[in-house]
Amino acid sequence: MGLYNRIKDSLHSQFSIFQIINVLGTDASEGRKVRNLLKQFVVNGYIKRISKNMYQKKETKEYN
Repeated sequence: MGLYNRIKDSLHSQFSIFQIINVLGTDASEGRKVRNLLKQFVVNGYIKRISKNMYQKKETKEYN
C-alpha cells in the first residue's frame, strides 16, 4: 500500500485520526473519507483500532 508506506514514518506507534488528517493535509470536513481509509488499513492488517479515534501501527502485517 503506497499511501500507508508514505505516511507511516510520520506517525508514532499510536496515533489519532486527527494526526492522519494533518499528515495527509486534508480538511476536517473530509473526516469520513479518512475514516474509510483507516478502516481499509485495519481490514488489510496494517493497523489496529484501539478506540474510537485512536489507532496503533502493527510491527508486521498480520493476516486474519
